[in-house]
Amino acid sequence: MKSSLQWMKEYVNIDYITDPQQFADTLTIAGIPVEQVEYWGQDISKVYSGKINTIEKHPDADKLLICQVDMGKETLQIVTGAHNIQEGDIVPVAVHGAHLPGGVKIKKSKLRGILSQGMFCSAKEFGFDDTVLLPEEREGIWILPADTPVGEDLVTYLGIADTVYEYELTPNRADCFSMVGLSREFAVLGKAQATYPNITLTESADPVDSYLTVSVQDADLCSRYTARVLTHVKIGASPLWLQMRLRKSGVRPINNIVDVTNYVMLELGIPLHAYDYDKIKDHHLVVRRAAEGEEIQTLDETKRILHKDMLVIGDTEKAACVAGIMGGLATEVTAETKTVILECASFKGSNIRHTGRTLGLRSEASARFERGLDAEGCIASLNRCVQLLQQIAVCETAAGIVDVYPHKQEVRHITCSATQINEFLGTDIAEEQMISILQTLHFIVQKEGNVFNVTVPSYRGDCTEMPDIAEEVARIYGYENIPSTRPWSHITEGTETRSHQLREKVSDVLSRYGLSETVTFSFMNTSSLEKLLFQKDDKVYQAVPILNPITEEYPYMRTTLLPSLMDVLARNQAVKNPTVAIYEIGAVYIPKALPLVEQPEEHQQVMGLLYGKRIGQVWNDVAQEYDFYDVKGIVEYVLHTFGIQATLRRSTFAPLHPGKAAEYVIDDHVLCRFGELHPQGVDQYDVDGPVYMFEFDIDTLLPYVQFLPNYQKIDKFPAMSRDLAFLVPEMVSHQQIMDIIQKEGGSYLESVTLFDSYQGEQVPKGYKSLAYALVFRSSEGTLTETDIQGDLDRIIQTLKEQFACELR
Repeated sequence: MKSSLQWMKEYVNIDYITDPQQFADTLTIAGIPVEQVEYWGQDISKVYSGKINTIEKHPDADKLLICQVDMGKETLQIVTGAHNIQEGDIVPVAVHGAHLPGGVKIKKSKLRGILSQGMFCSAKEFGFDDTVLLPEEREGIWILPADTPVGEDLVTYLGIADTVYEYELTPNRADCFSMVGLSREFAVLGKAQATYPNITLTESADPVDSYLTVSVQDADLCSRYTARVLTHVKIGASPLWLQMRLRKSGVRPINNIVDVTNYVMLELGIPLHAYDYDKIKDHHLVVRRAAEGEEIQTLDETKRILHKDMLVIGDTEKAACVAGIMGGLATEVTAETKTVILECASFKGSNIRHTGRTLGLRSEASARFERGLDAEGCIASLNRCVQLLQQIAVCETAAGIVDVYPHKQEVRHITCSATQINEFLGTDIAEEQMISILQTLHFIVQKEGNVFNVTVPSYRGDCTEMPDIAEEVARIYGYENIPSTRPWSHITEGTETRSHQLREKVSDVLSRYGLSETVTFSFMNTSSLEKLLFQKDDKVYQAVPILNPITEEYPYMRTTLLPSLMDVLARNQAVKNPTVAIYEIGAVYIPKALPLVEQPEEHQQVMGLLYGKRIGQVWNDVAQEYDFYDVKGIVEYVLHTFGIQATLRRSTFAPLHPGKAAEYVIDDHVLCRFGELHPQGVDQYDVDGPVYMFEFDIDTLLPYVQFLPNYQKIDKFPAMSRDLAFLVPEMVSHQQIMDIIQKEGGSYLESVTLFDSYQGEQVPKGYKSLAYALVFRSSEGTLTETDIQGDLDRIIQTLKEQFACELR
């Protein structure tokens, strides 16, 4: 929102503002934050309006023109390269000694031997950018209206010399998205009296009901709909003063009808919309929900598909407007329009916000409707619009107003006391001062004993309870006048949860291992799960849908981190990053049931990906690619760090290669999964080469974590080692052998290590040779052969019986 202080003078005398920046600070402190102060016209001087009498070609330059320009008291010769001018045009002329923005100074000069006594100016040289200029004004010289007086100082005549505030208003202050709303704040903070437009208009004898009927089918989304009919309309350009005010507010002029609706929106804060009456079928407007899949081409010439929860204004055949956001091209007011329907309505803010976000479409109107508007102000806005149009002789007006008001806006009453407000603020403000502040803000205060009965103005939708009244008192009284006090409360020592400690420690371990941490969105698309080969019945598809996704690409809360990390990997490979070693620690969201009836469970997971070269190629060594044992090493390093002894087994995790997938478990609880991602899934992301993955579940890991390592005395007795090599059937895994050795190895068995695996000529077909180093030790004394032989025999016998393993 922008406001011109020059325009503001019509409502409140602001001549007392000697320093605009200082008053901007006063507004900001009072809760009306001024983001920027713009000073218009300060660096422009000696630019006048001139009428081009004659235009001749330059004798020595094909692209230059020689113009004789009437400046009122004299005629100047201007040489220009612009070709959008004609004889009789009135244009801005910067004469000798003129200054323009950017430190440009104009002097008399000769162009190809011909004297030029100044320069014609474009609209941009007055500080306007393309967004507030008509297409024909964006290039070439600015052609002023034909009735512009000659010889006028344009900085003064056009009202360019001005100060403009740009605000960063909070969503609750919908009333301040207008000049009148802001003027109330200016008046109370500047201790001045505000005056508002006196709205009067004339009506023809024809009643509006003979022209138009309106039906509101969805009163829950449209609490009030009002309309007038304008006849004998003359479409044309708006007066310069009106155009200038729109431009300073960041709005581009279009034509007098549209400009006045925008002007009133800026002035009173309630958007209006104009329809070409003759393009409305049966002259009947219907406020309804759109049909599912209904199509409308909006004023930006874009076709949009509507949904059944969106509100539209239509006639008996088609949608004519996306309510509160943008009109339809089919009912646009054009130069041929003779009769206009003028609309002013109150729509449900949350619905407008949802519709705008779904369509990817926002406008000045929707920005106001989203915040909630005053339905009581619709009639005044309509009448003000008609008043201005009649003042510039644009139209006549049918008698009466169509006013459909199914849900009348309630008048809010708040009961409080000076004691309550002072206790809430920690102040000692006098009762009379509180009443004066509230009355200055147009609250009606009736005092009964020590109690205030406060009637809230209809436009202050943000005031609903006592703290809101206290805030109004505090901000006008001045936050700087409220004494600072030290807050009192029961203070408890902050501590980290074990889960948070574990996440921090895992992050430290992985970072020291050389992996980079990533942070991605907590959203996903189920199509990514299909690409990664998750089965249709997998619980990861049971995802929480998002009502207002940031993009259509991410409509669900994620149930796994894998798609997010694969997107990161794909982007890295796209920019030719040869090595990617990344991890993320984040939440996944698992609903207990769908549709959602309670908050989903949040599980903290750790996931990492390895891709590319572990060691790059150097002159004295070859490059080494990541492989299965790199990711296995990372997993074991993490488990070892926390003192976790787990069992290794094959994994059936769908995204992993079935022959290169493993997991560590304790008591059938899967602590982590790791392995190579399935090549088919990797190909779906256009990633070239094997990708290795690991995944930990923090909640599952936590019960087995030892933050402090177990210590034991160094044994003083020597160990005894024995090597056992077995012929093992191919289908028997190493882990199955290890389980038997550890179970049957007895109390003296200290460690078991696989040191050789072989298949070749000396090994029968269908078998493999596995060799293990067993270490035995006693804390009571030195072991003898007799002490461990029984254990060795039991291991050999059990392996033979259960798995048909033969000792080599």
